[in-house]
Amino acid sequence: MAKERRRRAYLPAGIVVLAVLGGGQYYLSNIFAPADTGTGGSGGSGGGGAPGAGIPLAGAANPSIAVSSVYAAVGNDDPAKVCPAFFSAHGELNFAAAFTASSCEDAVHKAHTKVTDAQAYAGLTVPTTAVHLQGTSSATVNSCAMSVSGGDSLGMFVLSHTANGWVVDDLKPDPTPCPPAPTN
Repeated sequence: MAKERRRRAYLPAGIVVLAVLGGGQYYLSNIFAPADTGTGGSGGSGGGGAPGAGIPLAGAANPSIAVSSVYAAVGNDDPAKVCPAFFSAHGELNFAAAFTASSCEDAVHKAHTKVTDAQAYAGLTVPTTAVHLQGTSSATVNSCAMSVSGGDSLGMFVLSHTANGWVVDDLKPDPTPCPPAPTN
């Protein structure tokens, strides 16, 4: 009987120990966590503030990924995955204006209405021949140089490289004729 009573006492003691360890871990992680250096989205007016403020924290590693992510978001009608992460604040406004929409999210929804094969459209890959780098800080990606299927071409993307990756700054109609592939 005494042995069983001791065994029952271990359960509350174990719960107390786990609660103390969890609380200690939470406390220490908040003390030693790195500082947040950005706004975590496309909010902000672009003027003043700390470097990186108003810049998305999840920009693409290269211009091709940013553009293919926009096509995937339009194909899947999922603006939450692309608007705050792959567009600058200015880019969101320009993307919305290109589709006469009130926001980037609305522009994705409008563009999606013209998608005929969501899987093909969302699975678009951007060939290197469509990417035109201007130094290391800006690039254009021409949809006319890609094999866009399953929907309408979105046009020419103008991107910039930030401390957090590549983001879309503008969307314009594709140039005519389509520029030749870059020579490396």
